[in-house]
Amino acid sequence: MRCHVVHGILDPLGKAGILKLVPLLQAAGFECLVPDYGFITAVEAKLINPSLVGTIRPYVLPGDLWIAHSNGCAIGYHLLAAGAPFGGMLLINPALQPNLSFPTGLRVIVCSNKGDDATVLAQAGAQAGLLDPVWGEMGHTGYIGSNPDVQNLFADRCPPLPLVDGHGDIFTDAKFAGAWGPRLVLCAADLARGP
Repeated sequence: MRCHVVHGILDPLGKAGILKLVPLLQAAGFECLVPDYGFITAVEAKLINPSLVGTIRPYVLPGDLWIAHSNGCAIGYHLLAAGAPFGGMLLINPALQPNLSFPTGLRVIVCSNKGDDATVLAQAGAQAGLLDPVWGEMGHTGYIGSNPDVQNLFADRCPPLPLVDGHGDIFTDAKFAGAWGPRLVLCAADLARGP
């Protein structure tokens, strides 16, 4: 199974976060593609995200998983709107509007926590027209739409796993190693099995 592992802004190649998932995913049998769009700011994302769709789209094969953090989730959503044939999406603290529509039949897992204030700011910036228009507070609220194929995983209330409280807190060494890292891989494996 192939997956695209995509970082957020201010974190090139996910050095502080999502890149930690790659060796765990590879050990579970995933082929990982890790696109890097560099170190960009929130305002720059509004301009750069649309161009990334054209750059990344040719590399997405039917059934590929999209595993992303923050703005990487927004890029994935733009790709989805452009017809990317994802087999599933694992969205970690997504900088997305919480009520976006997803296609029926596409399984999506949204990992969020109430301490994710960065996506609350993303929501305000998008509403003001300063940021990518799909940006929002899904990383704070979870998904609030009506699609039954979208599942919430509230990381701030998921015992016995450690409580997650913040935009990148799930990737802190104490919470990731032996707890959230393996749980996220299990989520990816579940998505890879299909509906």
